[in-house]
Amino acid sequence: MIEYMWIIWLVIFVLALLIEAIGPEIVSIWFAGGALVSLIISFIPGVDWWVQLIVFAVVSAALLVFIRPFLAKALKRETVNLNVDTMVGKKGVIVTGVEETKYGEVEIDGVIWSAMPTKDGMVIAKDSLVKVMAVSGNKLIVTPITHKEEK
Repeated sequence: MIEYMWIIWLVIFVLALLIEAIGPEIVSIWFAGGALVSLIISFIPGVDWWVQLIVFAVVSAALLVFIRPFLAKALKRETVNLNVDTMVGKKGVIVTGVEETKYGEVEIDGVIWSAMPTKDGMVIAKDSLVKVMAVSGNKLIVTPITHKEEK
């Protein structure tokens, strides 16, 4: 059995790499490292299989404990929270008019958003002041502000 241990370590190494390549998370690379070290040790004459197994476990655990935090930090994706729901109630100016057959654009706080009217068939002219009533996907649902509401 000792003479065939290199095959077992090679299979474990390849399987761990395949599992790692399939998934989006860092899961089995630690075991691939342990299997690689055990594979190398298996070519040293006279090393028993249980020594190789202990080396596999120790190297895998060490990689998991010491390398994972650094690797996870380096691969961490920065998330940007847009939180468009905070747009409800804000006021803006129509940049591109809203018509029956096409969405318009509204500028709020220096950012241009797609806009659609609150009622079907409503037309909102360019440079009109509007208020965001709701959010639908990536579009703001707006209604014109009358002169009474501006105050």
